[in-house]
Amino acid sequence: MKKNGSKTAALALALWMAAAAVCAAPTVVYASGEGAVSAAEAAAQEAVEISDARGLLAIADAPEGAYRLTADIDLGGIDWQPLVFKGTLDGAGHTLYNLRVTKAGTQTGTTKDGNLKVYKTEFAGLFSAVEKASVKNLNIVGAEISMESDTHCFAAILTGSTDDSTFTNCSVQGRVHMINHGINAGVAGLAGYGWGVFDKCSADVELVFEDRYRNGHCEQFMGGVLSCGMATIRDCSVTIDGYDSCHGYVHNGGVVGMFYHCGLKYSHKDVTGNRVQGQIHFFEHNKDRRAYCTGIIGERLSGCRTYTDNKAKFKRDETFNYTKVLLPETCEAPRYTETVTPSGCADWGYTVHTCEGCGYHWTDSYTPPQHTPGAWEATDRVSETGGSIEQRVCTVCGEVTEERVTSDGVSASDAVSPSDAKGLFGWNKKTAAIGGSSALLLAAAAGVILLFRKKKNRR
Repeated sequence: MKKNGSKTAALALALWMAAAAVCAAPTVVYASGEGAVSAAEAAAQEAVEISDARGLLAIADAPEGAYRLTADIDLGGIDWQPLVFKGTLDGAGHTLYNLRVTKAGTQTGTTKDGNLKVYKTEFAGLFSAVEKASVKNLNIVGAEISMESDTHCFAAILTGSTDDSTFTNCSVQGRVHMINHGINAGVAGLAGYGWGVFDKCSADVELVFEDRYRNGHCEQFMGGVLSCGMATIRDCSVTIDGYDSCHGYVHNGGVVGMFYHCGLKYSHKDVTGNRVQGQIHFFEHNKDRRAYCTGIIGERLSGCRTYTDNKAKFKRDETFNYTKVLLPETCEAPRYTETVTPSGCADWGYTVHTCEGCGYHWTDSYTPPQHTPGAWEATDRVSETGGSIEQRVCTVCGEVTEERVTSDGVSASDAVSPSDAKGLFGWNKKTAAIGGSSALLLAAAAGVILLFRKKKNRR
């Protein structure tokens, strides 16, 4: 009898623990009908949410993962180490701001010039390399890529290189400056080198390239979207201010510096619906001059499958003074003044640095839009559980910034934004599924206990 009683208690305990485990597993999602998936599949499909710089840096630990931004992220004060990325990233319309890159990523790759000569190359940007990946709905403002490389190097704000990757609805704004001592090198707005798809992207960039290679002729590339490679580029917009001091061969374009397959089997080669405005100032110190510089594609070594509806308001500014490095700032001893614009309810704040002599200026130290919330005030609304709801209203624009429940068992300090309120007070399929599974297991446990008690009484 004791033996059977022990079995009864053990089985009941096991079932009770299983029910508790279900209650404590909120990430398990079950569905029914045609779209039903297993718990493992649901977990695999769920993107990791990133809300701060630490989470963004953690991509390095799992570069093939799926990620989604849930907030604008300040990267100021971080000496950013470019990452290799092989997964999916949904910026969800959020912005990375104040990115600073002063060195290339640790992983190198191979690049090829127009003669298919191979170079061991380093890459710099938010990502050093993006490989068979997808990046969408991401904004980057106030970026500064400023570096000196003693070897072959490509740099851009988003990624130094791309291998068969897709970029959709991404925008970049900032400066890319490179001093280079190698042969094969380039700077760009979105991607330095490679191939892929750029769809509905934009770049507002200042690009500066200084060639310091003196043992021959460098192969230099500059482009508002891509400096060298082949890609499908659709409905993109570029604002470019370029400065190129080259003692080798120049390949400059408002969209692409050199459009070329680079020895790879490319399938992406449509350039359609793009808009460019700006200029590139350059010199090509070379007797065997090529001096490629146009508003859309600098040099076209490979043909486009489709090339339609591309328009550029572009200035090709070539100089023949090879002794002075071309820079946006022209003063020998510049003096800068700073003008700070604070952020508003819907507008970004920033600091503008202006040279008193030549008027050159750049912008940094961005701050995100923010409201000025007033005091908590009562409303005539109640939560679905019967509690009173209080809110805070922006004293500038009148928008509701926060809400909280004050008298239904939820602490008054548990404040939520209006967009989260429904999820807090409401009922959803996920909680229903978890609750239903828990109820079944608890009922089973109770049934087993009653069954064994009846058998015990009969004996």
